[in-house]
This record gives sequence, C-alpha cells and structure tokens, in this order.
Amino acid sequence: MNLSTIKKTVGIVVFSMVAVSGFAQDIIARQAPSDKRLKDIRNVKLNNTVGISADLNNPAANIYTDWTDNLRSCTGAVPANYKIDLRGFCMPTPSRKINSNFGPRWGRQHEGLDVKVYIGDTIRAAFDGKVRICKYNGGGYGYYIVIRHPNGLETLYGHLSKQIVKKDQVVRAGEPIGLGGNTGKSSGSHLHFETRVLGQPIDPALLFDFEHQDVVSDYFVLQNGISKGSNAQSASASTSNAQGNTRTARR
Repeated sequence: MNLSTIKKTVGIVVFSMVAVSGFAQDIIARQAPSDKRLKDIRNVKLNNTVGISADLNNPAANIYTDWTDNLRSCTGAVPANYKIDLRGFCMPTPSRKINSNFGPRWGRQHEGLDVKVYIGDTIRAAFDGKVRICKYNGGGYGYYIVIRHPNGLETLYGHLSKQIVKKDQVVRAGEPIGLGGNTGKSSGSHLHFETRVLGQPIDPALLFDFEHQDVVSDYFVLQNGISKGSNAQSASASTSNAQGNTRTARR
C-alpha cells in the first residue's frame, strides 16, 4: 500500500468518526427538549402532590371550622350552590347490591345505604381524605369510620368487622380502611355507607351508582347550602355544562 492510499484511508476513517459524532450530538440535542419536558412534568406532579398532601392535613378547611370525634355536631357554613367534586373517586366496595335505601325505615330515618358485603370483604376510602372518627358503637354502627375529604364531603363506613386505619390518618382514594362485618345494630353482614356535609346526611344514591360502579356525575351541587335544622336541596351537576367537563376514567 503506497503513501497516497494510506492517506486516503486515514482521511475516510477520520471523516466517518466526525460524522458519527456529529450525528450522535444531533440526536442528543433533539432529545434534550423531551428530557426537559419530562423533568418539568415530574416537577409539576411533585408540586401537585405537595399541595394535595398539605390539603389533606386539614381537609375542607374552607367550610369546616372544627375537628372533633362528634359525628353530627360539625360547625361551619356551606355557600349557596356549593359544588362538590366527585372526580378521583373509588367505589368503597365492588358490591352492586343495595339491601336498604336512604329514607324512612322502621319509624326512623335511615341516613345511608346498606350495601351487601360479606364479613372480611375489603372496604376502601371513597376519596382522598383524613380519618376524623374511628370508633365502636354497640347500639348502632358497630365498628365505624368517618373520613373528611377535601371536596367537603364526609363518608361513613359502618358495621365493620375490623378497622385498619386510625384517627387522624391520611388516606388515599381506594386505600383499604376496614373489613366488612356485622357489628353493632345489624341483622346481617353489610356495609352501612353514608355521605354527609357538616354533619347533615345526603342520600349517597345521589352521588354514587353502586349498580354501575360509578358516580352519578363529575360534580354534585348543594343548591341552597346546608344549615342545622333545614333540609339540603341537592342536585347533581351535568357533565355537559358550559365548562365542558368530561368524565374521567373510573377506578
């Protein structure tokens, strides 16, 4: 091989190395914005998580002014046309069978839904929130849990065989909180499920559709607010309102 051929060969090799290096740098340069976007997304997600966590330490503080273990004596005020966000929900049980509805029963008001579950079935939190009450009531709910949620609702889960959360514990939607049972004043294993605002019961069937394992709509509106001694007038908000809200994927 003569000197001229060697020079040509070396030149080709050097050119190829430079081209490959430049191509690689070009790929890296094109990827950089994507990496930055991913980093920005992670930061936004982290910031949102921090905000949610802070909110869960004092959920719905905009309408509640107390934190006690008294079920009905909640103090605070709900504005007229108060919108409750039902997105991000989880059905407390996959059971679709309702044994007893909300309303008058046996000469008194039944303030929730009785959903058929078996002893030991997993009961889950309906929304993110913080456990306000974790007690036993032998003449009523048996082992029961009340969770206050940032959307203003409180949910009650009664007749449990076991509570697996504690008072003041922060929980996430879908997190197991207890096991189905037949404790307290109960004639058979079931979940007694209530939804309340400021201690006032709202028919859970206006919010949750157990048969279809979904919420009735993305929002629920208390049209005239709630005050002690008065009945709440409630209506579910349309998902096709002017804001163009869309149904979210269900758990």
